[in-house]
Amino acid sequence: MIRDKKIQRILIAVLVFIVIFQCVNLYFDLKHYGAAKHEYDSIKEQFVNEITTESDSGLDYPGLEINMSKLREMNNDFTGWLYFPYLSISYPVVKEKEIDEYMHKTFDGSYNKAGCLYEDILSDAGFCGRHDIIFGHNMKDGSMFGSLKTLDGSKSSFMTGDNAKLYVYTDDKVFEYEVFAYYITSSGSGAYSVVGSDSEYDDFISFIKRNNAITLPSDIDFSKRESILTLSTCSGRSGGDGRFVIHSVKKNTWDRQ
Repeated sequence: MIRDKKIQRILIAVLVFIVIFQCVNLYFDLKHYGAAKHEYDSIKEQFVNEITTESDSGLDYPGLEINMSKLREMNNDFTGWLYFPYLSISYPVVKEKEIDEYMHKTFDGSYNKAGCLYEDILSDAGFCGRHDIIFGHNMKDGSMFGSLKTLDGSKSSFMTGDNAKLYVYTDDKVFEYEVFAYYITSSGSGAYSVVGSDSEYDDFISFIKRNNAITLPSDIDFSKRESILTLSTCSGRSGGDGRFVIHSVKKNTWDRQ
């Protein structure tokens, strides 16, 4: 009887410890989320003016007025601004100099679990590689690349109209991409292929087609081997190797006005 009570007290103590540990983790997670949100909201307020309709801007693309020079003064690794209207993604992008350099570092260099959207070390800083990749965290509050998971299982409206279009703004160009594939994969899979030749490009597209969770849009043509931009985030349990990727192909390029 005494032994049973001791075991019971130990179990209760363990459960109390687990609850306290989870609460502390949640507190610090929320603190990080709040700090990151404040930082990126402040960046957008200071350096980005969104004119979201073509009729207002007089342009063929969403008219974001972005102070590139000020952003580069803030972080010399800055390469461009990613804008994905359908998923409300609008963030600066940096290019890592070391692997996972920005995994837990925000745009201003602060340590934070939210990190920053970053191009992998092998991608082209000008977004003109055969295959460029942007990584971002799957944040619980939907920030960064947290909204990508809403496509898993598909939203019927996603592939209609301009919903599948995303944009990258650089110093002198605006690139328009169209999403043509997304699926769950694993870290190190063919979704992250380094593409350096025509044959590697064709093999990469074949891999995507085999794994694609949606029907390939009829207007997508890979004969010119236009640049592929992949957005990648975590999927499944925290710390696992599950990944959710979105592949898009460059459709238009404009000089920034």
